Amino acid sequence: MKKILLIAALAAVLPWSAGAQVEKQVEVTKAYVPSLESATKLAMVPDMTDTTRMRPEIDYSITPLTMSTVLATRPIRPATVTYWEFNRPKPFYLKAGAGYPLNSVLDFYASTQNPGTGYVVGYVNHEGLYGKLCNDWGEKNTATRMFNRIGAAAGKYFGRRTLEGELSYENRMYHRHGAGYAATVASEALWQAFVHPGRRLDYGDANLAVRFGDDFHDLSRTNFEVALRCGLFFDHSDHYADAEAAREIRFGATARVGRAFGKHRLSLEAAYDRHAGRKALDGAQSDLIRAGARYGVDGGVVRFEAGADYCYDRTEIGGEREGRSYIFPFARLDFDLGAPGIRPFVEVDGGLETNDFRSLTLRNPYLAGPMWGDRSSADYNARAGIGGSLWRGKVNYRLYAGFSIRDDHLYWIAARSLFFRDGGQEAEVDFAHFLPVRGRQTVGSLRGEVEYRPVTGFLLTLGGSGYLYNDEEQYANGEPAFRGDVALRYEGRRISFGAGVAMQSRREWTVLTERLSVDGTEAEAPTMSTYAAPFDFDLKVDFAWRASQSVELFAEGSNLAGRDLYLFPGYRDFGARVTVGIKMVF
Repeated sequence: MKKILLIAALAAVLPWSAGAQVEKQVEVTKAYVPSLESATKLAMVPDMTDTTRMRPEIDYSITPLTMSTVLATRPIRPATVTYWEFNRPKPFYLKAGAGYPLNSVLDFYASTQNPGTGYVVGYVNHEGLYGKLCNDWGEKNTATRMFNRIGAAAGKYFGRRTLEGELSYENRMYHRHGAGYAATVASEALWQAFVHPGRRLDYGDANLAVRFGDDFHDLSRTNFEVALRCGLFFDHSDHYADAEAAREIRFGATARVGRAFGKHRLSLEAAYDRHAGRKALDGAQSDLIRAGARYGVDGGVVRFEAGADYCYDRTEIGGEREGRSYIFPFARLDFDLGAPGIRPFVEVDGGLETNDFRSLTLRNPYLAGPMWGDRSSADYNARAGIGGSLWRGKVNYRLYAGFSIRDDHLYWIAARSLFFRDGGQEAEVDFAHFLPVRGRQTVGSLRGEVEYRPVTGFLLTLGGSGYLYNDEEQYANGEPAFRGDVALRYEGRRISFGAGVAMQSRREWTVLTERLSVDGTEAEAPTMSTYAAPFDFDLKVDFAWRASQSVELFAEGSNLAGRDLYLFPGYRDFGARVTVGIKMVF
C-alpha cells in the first residue's frame, strides 16, 4: 500500500515515469620504429583489479593492473636466454589485507599462457567494510557494504587473431543506513510498508562476453572484430513489504573494421544493445542501435581524426513506446608546433547512457525500488586547451576549457516522509531512498593538471577543476563547483609510498517531503527543500615494502582526517580507516 501511496504522491511533482620450457634461443633486441597512433581500447583483456585502491561507494569502475608490474622486475642476463626466461610472469598473484575499522580486501589471479596457443585466467576479487554508522538523527544503523566478484577468461590464438571470452559474476551489497525515525510508528502494517533503517540492498550481475578478431594495433592490414555479450542482473534487496524483486536481461553485439592507408586510417563500427525488465519490471525494455565512422590522418603539424555516431534509442514502459534519434559528432585535433612545451588540442565527443535498472543502481544504489527510465541521457562535450612537456620532461602539464550539454540529465531527489499523530506532532522520519528525475543541464568547466618529476622515483601531481552549472529545472544537482587533488609519490627498489588529498566544494541536493497522517493518507501537499554537504577533503596515505622479488607488504589509509564524507543526503561514509596486508606473486 505504501508503494502505491508513495508513487501517487510523487507523481504529482516529479516528471518521471518511473608451460613448458621453450628450447629455441631467441634474440632479446629488436629493431623498433616508433609511431604515434590514436588511443585504442584494448580487446577483451582480463582486468587485474587492485581492490585496495579506494573506490567510490557506488559504481565500481575497474582499474586494470597487470601482475607483472606489481613487484620489481628481474634484470635480464646478457647471455642468450629462452623466451620463457626472458618474459614469463608467474602464474599466481595474491593480495590479502584487513584493517580498522573492520575492513577486508582479497585479490587472487591464476593464469597460464602459451604464445602459440592461448591463455587462461581465473580470478576472485573482494572488498568489504563492516560496521554501523550514525545517521543525521544520531541513530546507529548497519552500514556494511561489500563487493565480490569471481570470473574466468580464456583466449585461443589463430595467427594474428584471437577468439576469447570471459564469464563473471559480481555482487554489490549496501545498507540503507541513512534512514531514521523520531518515534515508534502507530501501526505495524504502516511500518512494514516503509523502508526500515539499515535494510539491505543486494545486487547481482552475471556477464558473458565472446569476441573474435584483431587487436586494432597494426592497421597496415585490415583489422576486424565481432563481439557478443549478454548478462543477467538480479535484485535480491529487502524492499517494501509488498514489493516484488526485479530482474534485468541484457544482450548486445558489436562489429568493427579498420584499416590504415599510409598516413590515413578509416574505421567503421556498429552495435546493438537490448535491456529488458522482468518480475517487478516486466514490460520495461530499451533498445539501442549505434553506428559510427572515424577518419584520421597524420599530417605532421596537425594530427586529425573526425567522425560521428548515430544512435537510435527506443524505450517501452507499460506498453507505451518512445523512440529518439541522436547524432554525436567526434573530432580530435593535435597540433605539433615543433616545441614540446606547447601542444594545442581540440576535442569534441559525446555519448548516450541508458537509464535501465542496472545502470541506475550503479550510479545510486539507494533507489526507492526497482525502476526504469523512460529516456536515455545524452551528453555533448567540447574541450580546447594546451599541453606539453617542459624542463627536459621534468614537468608535464595540461590546461583546457570545456563545455557540455547534458540532455535528460539525472537529478537525484531524496525522498522524505513525515508522519503526524493527533495534534500535528511529527511521529516518524524516513530518509532512506532516492528518485531520479530528468532535466537539461549545461556545464562550463576549466581544468588544469601538472606533473613534476624532480628526480627519478619522485612524482608530484596537482590538479583542479572548476564548474559553472546552468540547470534548467528547479532541482539541485548534487555536484561541486570545484574539485582538486594533490598527490606525492615515491617509487624505490625496496620502498614506495604516497600521500594525497582529494577535495571538493559544497554540494546541494533537492529533498522532497511528503506529510502523511498515521493512517497513510496524505495530510499536506509535498514540499521541496535543499540538503547541503559542506566542503570536504579525503586524506590518503599508502606505504609498501618489497621484502623480496615475490613478496610485498603494504599499508594504506584513507580519510585519515576523520571528515564526514557524504555521497548522498544522509549517507555518511566510514571515517578514518587503515588497511594492511601482503601481495605475492608465485
